[in-house]
Amino acid sequence: MNNDFPPRFIERLESLIADPNERNLFLDKCTEPLPKVVRFSPNTKVPDAWTLKPTSIPEAFFIERANQSEVPLGKTLEHFTGQIYVQSLSSMLPVVALNPQPGEKILDLCAAPGSKTTFLSQKMGKSGVIVANEPSGSRSKKLSHNLDRLGVSNSVMIQSDGTLLHRYFGQEFDRVLLDAPCSSEGFGRKDSSFFKKMWSEKKIFQASKLQKKLILSGYEILAPGGIMVYSTCTSAVEENEDIIEFLKSKYPEAELLDIDLPNVPTTPGINGFDKTIRIYPHQETDLWTSESFFVAKIQKPHAIKRLPPHKPLIKNTPQVLKKNRAAEISVRMAKAYGLPKSWAQEAMNKESKATFVEKDGDLYLTTREVTQFFQKNLYRKFGLKVMDKDGNLSHDFCVHFGVKMNKNILEITNEEQAKWLQGYDLKLPENSSFSESQVIIKFQGFSLGCGKIVSDKVKNKVPRELLF
Repeated sequence: MNNDFPPRFIERLESLIADPNERNLFLDKCTEPLPKVVRFSPNTKVPDAWTLKPTSIPEAFFIERANQSEVPLGKTLEHFTGQIYVQSLSSMLPVVALNPQPGEKILDLCAAPGSKTTFLSQKMGKSGVIVANEPSGSRSKKLSHNLDRLGVSNSVMIQSDGTLLHRYFGQEFDRVLLDAPCSSEGFGRKDSSFFKKMWSEKKIFQASKLQKKLILSGYEILAPGGIMVYSTCTSAVEENEDIIEFLKSKYPEAELLDIDLPNVPTTPGINGFDKTIRIYPHQETDLWTSESFFVAKIQKPHAIKRLPPHKPLIKNTPQVLKKNRAAEISVRMAKAYGLPKSWAQEAMNKESKATFVEKDGDLYLTTREVTQFFQKNLYRKFGLKVMDKDGNLSHDFCVHFGVKMNKNILEITNEEQAKWLQGYDLKLPENSSFSESQVIIKFQGFSLGCGKIVSDKVKNKVPRELLF
């Protein structure tokens, strides 16, 4: 017996995988580090020094870089500007299985750190509305950061206990994604000491109790005909098939759907749940490698009897700008920075209408579906901030829209960009002329945010938490 694994874990594995040779393959792979995988935003230009290999997910690639030991992916300009997201293949699977459509209303029930929320937004063409829920304050900060870094404008962040959301929402979501907190067996491929030091059967039972409450809450707020995907990164039956069985015991009409995952090696679920899928770490191809994973796809065929939701009385909702005011903003941006007049609508799928919203004097870009949500529900944050009440452009807006700007641009050198990303101000070039007090900082086709002209300097406006 392998001494790196608790005897009880081995016993559990024997009940799942009968063939001892296959079990040994599982044990060999479940602590082997995963290769680096990145998900690309649309229209990203791949550096010549990066070698990419395709995966089973079209937006994702295995990546190798000539300087990967000197420059971590998190310190690349592609990462800084939100063109890439480092994410495991299995983490993308729930979104692929959910198959979000443009213009829909979707709930990401356990959203932090934002891997799946940002992928949902990409799949939807930044249309519709994604309600991203995260009860933890510290994890909400990470979620907020990733939404901003990737320029997500069609999301609303809320911070609530996911097991209680059915109290506040009606049967209103087209789709629900529940990537549930679990005993995290998949962490063994990030830390090889996981099974020896951190795995415990107690965590499985604790997670199962929470998962049962979450799946009921998620199912109850699905719209009739709506679809929910439930997933975990563990092989424990109590956290997978048993959770689906529990849901079926409460709502027998809940229908399990087939899951179409091309080029992903899967194993059917057990205990009669053969429409659910299990993925084991030793099931590899040239296009796929992952940790243990479980996915189930569930449809709610019709409305259910339940108490009406408790909707709070909303006061002082953000103001949706009228067409003439929104047009003024687009024209001003075109004159000041050379943005095409249709820049706002081009940022999202044609299925949604780009909408400007004012909150406490600050201006945001979002979708009509987002505004419909915050008019009836409490929230923590929404959309993409464009500028503050004093007319100062936001860093994230400049990063994502600066690449389309051709006026009031400051092109910087390689040495200057290194200083800029460390938080230093820049010296204003001699004989330079700008019509705005803010300038867009560009380097080799990247927009690195904006700076404020003060005397002979360009003051650095990169948020401190983003500095290299």
